[in-house]
Amino acid sequence: MAALWIGLALLLAAIGIGYLFVQTVEHNLRAELSAGISRIAAVIDPQANSPALSQSPGDPRYDIPLSGSYWQINPMQGGVPLRSPSLWDFVLAPALGAGENQQFAQLDGPNGQTLSAVTRKIDLPGQASYLVTVAADRSVIDQSIRQFGMALLIGLLLLGGSLMAAAYLQVRMGLAPLDSVRTGIAAVRRGDGTAMAGSYPKEVQPLIAEIDALLASQASSVEFARQRAADLAHGLKTPLAVLGNLAEALRGNGDGETAGRIDSLAGEMLERIDYQLHLSRLRHRTHQHMLRASLETALHRTLAVVERTPQGEKLAWTLHADPLDVDIDSNDLIELLGVILENAARWARSTVWITARAVGGQAEVTVRDDGPGLEAAQLAALGRRGQRFDEDSGGHGLGIAIASNIVTLNGGEISFERAETGGLLVRLRLPLASAAQE
Repeated sequence: MAALWIGLALLLAAIGIGYLFVQTVEHNLRAELSAGISRIAAVIDPQANSPALSQSPGDPRYDIPLSGSYWQINPMQGGVPLRSPSLWDFVLAPALGAGENQQFAQLDGPNGQTLSAVTRKIDLPGQASYLVTVAADRSVIDQSIRQFGMALLIGLLLLGGSLMAAAYLQVRMGLAPLDSVRTGIAAVRRGDGTAMAGSYPKEVQPLIAEIDALLASQASSVEFARQRAADLAHGLKTPLAVLGNLAEALRGNGDGETAGRIDSLAGEMLERIDYQLHLSRLRHRTHQHMLRASLETALHRTLAVVERTPQGEKLAWTLHADPLDVDIDSNDLIELLGVILENAARWARSTVWITARAVGGQAEVTVRDDGPGLEAAQLAALGRRGQRFDEDSGGHGLGIAIASNIVTLNGGEISFERAETGGLLVRLRLPLASAAQE
């Protein structure tokens, strides 16, 4: 944009300077020609019957043939005009309009020249009147205008280049501190810090202070919300534990139906509390956040834990994972994989197969088991909060809902299919970490 405005300003300047130069040259030429007429008129012999000069006009150019400077005197009553020797045998054809005493015009000159000429009517004592014409070759003037135009063009190009270079350097130097600000913000987005570390110029220090204040306020608000959620959860768990004890008492008194209802309601409330606590621990982010986590490492760590659970110890686990980095917080990734592998361990009969590879710019993780699987309608409903398909397995279907929330929060995709082995196939896709996040 700066280059555009500089170019436009220089163009307007070139037009204006060029116009003023041409007008100045033309004005000076007319003044010189008018002065020449005055000199010629001053030496006309008023006593002569035909045009004659009492002495030479004093300009040697008038005596050199085809020199470019000419004069001619035409009698108003008709007759042979008196011409400067520089015209040789050429006769000018001046003309005045009706009621005019002087005219500036272009005339044909000797040897194909184009002349700028001034013609003036001179009335001498004794009723003698003449048309006096003084002319000059325009090629000299035109050449001067062209030379000036070329010099002006070169000068303005050099000036434009210098101004653009200066503007570029000014922008680069002026915005250099903002580049360090951008780097600091990127570090905060990646989780490498919680404030804008480093020293900054005093011009941007107020901005840095505002950013740090905003980050601190946001962190404080998030932490306060998490603490309030945790306090609420702990505050509810104690009454729920009391309800559990009451249910046991009722069961001991023979009221098993009421005790079962209380246990079911208390269990559902506990799972919903755990669900909200899980969500409060997730790292909320925008599309501009840049994160990096090793998918292979997260899979091995999660599998090492699930294999030691009562259900996981009974199963054979097969893992094939390419070394990939994904754009997600490492803790959220382990939480996501934990939910999916625990779900597979719960339903598999003997084996769970896990693969991880790059597909079309994304990391694709598939978890397949040989369990009973689900029907098409059940697969379509899977992932909705509170959706479960086996009342005897425990839980309220919140694990897959948590996984779906994590995937959505991090710009990924999760889908559920019936595996070739008869069980459930979970297909998870997450964005790969870009090279810019190194």
